[in-house]
Amino acid sequence: MNTKRVHLGSHCPSILGSDGLPVLRMPDNWKGISIEETIVPKIAECGPQYTGMPVLVFGLKGSAKRWYRCGSRKLTLHTGVPEFDIYGATYERDYARWENEPGSCLRLSLTPSVLQRYLPEQSFQFDLETSYLNIDKPLRDTVLLLANEFKSGHRNGSLYAEGLSLSILGWLNKHYAIKKNISKVPQKLTPRQQMQIRDFIEMAMESDLTIERMASELNISPSHFSVLFRSSFGVPPHQYVMKRRLDRAAYLLRAEPERSIMDIAIATGFSSQAHMTFAFKRYMKQTPACWKTG
Repeated sequence: MNTKRVHLGSHCPSILGSDGLPVLRMPDNWKGISIEETIVPKIAECGPQYTGMPVLVFGLKGSAKRWYRCGSRKLTLHTGVPEFDIYGATYERDYARWENEPGSCLRLSLTPSVLQRYLPEQSFQFDLETSYLNIDKPLRDTVLLLANEFKSGHRNGSLYAEGLSLSILGWLNKHYAIKKNISKVPQKLTPRQQMQIRDFIEMAMESDLTIERMASELNISPSHFSVLFRSSFGVPPHQYVMKRRLDRAAYLLRAEPERSIMDIAIATGFSSQAHMTFAFKRYMKQTPACWKTG
């Protein structure tokens, strides 16, 4: 058994596809929550482990009996789906042993860079209460949406994945964070800020409109911006931007029929014609080609 102090979960290998790469791969430029799908060994034990950051582990398949030792404290757990564990940034244990059915899990890591990016006002004091055998369907569903987004090749774009990351962080902050004294902040964008962000979205629609970039335009943090935006416009930023892109695309398809669908897709901020077609069919209930000739 290895007695070297290692990161929590480092004994669990990633699940690989036929190409030899992890089946859950985040884009190279991804700056949101780190998420990994790993195998849970049938029988295993390990020495000292630590987190160094808040970590969540969601079981996907299988059940297990676990024995942990943290100093003089000993813990025995019987776990299964849909339960999940939360480990705070200062969590450590001296020894662990597992006896499992063959299974897998998702491990989310809230790195310092993620907290600094999305929760700058709280990043140096944000932490989660360590707890086991939690059940939280809304949180689990959102985590699975993020995992499936990466498994499907990130087909809905960075803004959608960022929105899911912020939803997860917001939920954790509200329901599981160690509470600190945080000053109250406004609950909506001012009318001037609403006009400013609407104009910015219209002018920059063809570019990569991330939540971080939009928040920077108003000089507020991404997490705060996301909350204020939804309170002000009734929908999350990614849904608002998607609707505006589709409205613009629908107009251009009929107003400029000589332009190709690919050209209009790029001009309205979609990563490809296939991306626009996927979104157009979902929201407009028909393909861009049918709309163009309808």
